[in-house]
Amino acid sequence: MTPYEGSCSGANQGIGYAFIVGECFAIAGDFYQVELTNGHDNATLYRYSDSACKSVSNSKEYQVGECYEAPDYVWNSGVVPSNYVHISISVNPTSIPQYGFRLTTYAPGDTRCQDNPQFYWYSPNHSVIKSYNESVTFYCQNNEPYEIYCDGGEIEGCQTTYNSMSCQFDFTHWGTHNYIEGTC
Repeated sequence: MTPYEGSCSGANQGIGYAFIVGECFAIAGDFYQVELTNGHDNATLYRYSDSACKSVSNSKEYQVGECYEAPDYVWNSGVVPSNYVHISISVNPTSIPQYGFRLTTYAPGDTRCQDNPQFYWYSPNHSVIKSYNESVTFYCQNNEPYEIYCDGGEIEGCQTTYNSMSCQFDFTHWGTHNYIEGTC
């Protein structure tokens, strides 16, 4: 799900996502799984009421090549996407494109954040993400992540901080037993 400011054209802006097909994964305490259907023309994101991804509570189907309002699959409930996403499928990618800041969620037990990525959300360089009366702009410089945090949206209230997050247990959603890592 590649992010765009509007109508899925122009520069990449906002929040995008990448999911691994067939993985049962957690976002903010809810469990999901992506399946491809219709000859890989559609991707269906199933939401489950259990951690084993056995009991479907609802689903959302996305058609490959189409443009949608960005869904809210960010683990931080205060960050709400306000952009659009273009749906695409990459089979066995050999590398992850470096769009900007990326927060990757790893499976329970992957304490080194290397063996079992489940999904990630990302923000291309210089995308402004609004959260209530605040805004955050993520960017990478020399492969190092930074964020500009603005309180109240006023430029005087902004500060730039280094935003690297080494592999750590996801204490925000401790019931999932996942690990997370923030990188470029």
